[in-house]
Amino acid sequence: MRIIGRLPDARMQITVFDNDGRFPVQFERGGLTQTYRFRKGDRLSNLGHLRTYVDEEFRQSVLQQFEEMQRIHSAVRDRIAPPSAADDGGDLPTIV
Repeated sequence: MRIIGRLPDARMQITVFDNDGRFPVQFERGGLTQTYRFRKGDRLSNLGHLRTYVDEEFRQSVLQQFEEMQRIHSAVRDRIAPPSAADDGGDLPTIV
């Protein structure tokens, strides 16, 4: 798999790869990643064609999915290690 380009977007990083007859498109934001794979074909054979696939409507859907992923991630983290109301450093002694 090799990187063939990046698509500009101020809200997230978009990296396009070439891999075995497919174009994986990776979206990264806030420590989370989504990857969508597109098969190469007559109407999709280069980075220019991919730019038309990854339009604003597609990007908005990806951003909505990131919001849901962040919500799930936060819920799991809070369930496993709930934030304490008076987190004063735990059981560490006070150093004067």
